Amino acid sequence: MTKHTEVYVYEISDENIPAFLDIKEKLIAEAHSLPGLLASATYRSAATPNLFMDRMHWRDAAAAEEGNRLFQSLPTTPAFLALMAAPPKLAGPMDLIAGE
Repeated sequence: MTKHTEVYVYEISDENIPAFLDIKEKLIAEAHSLPGLLASATYRSAATPNLFMDRMHWRDAAAAEEGNRLFQSLPTTPAFLALMAAPPKLAGPMDLIAGE
C-alpha cells in the first residue's frame, strides 16, 4: 500500500479571507470523516497572502479518488468553494517514495 498525497493550490480574494479563515477549521474537521484520509493541512503563502495550499495525505490513490467525490457532499464545501477566486488547481497527485 502506497501513501498518496494531493496538493491543491487556490486563491481567496482579499475580501473573502476573514470568512475563509472562519470556516477552514470546520472544513478540515469535516474532511477527517472521509474514509482513507490520513492527514490534511492548509498553508498560506508568505509572499502572496491570498494564495493557499491544501496538502492531503490519503491511504492510497483509490481512497483519494473516493474522498474527492465525497468531499463535494460535506456541509461546508459549498461555502468554501464559493470563497475561491477561481477553481483550485491540483498540483499532484503524488505517491510517497521516501521519508516520513
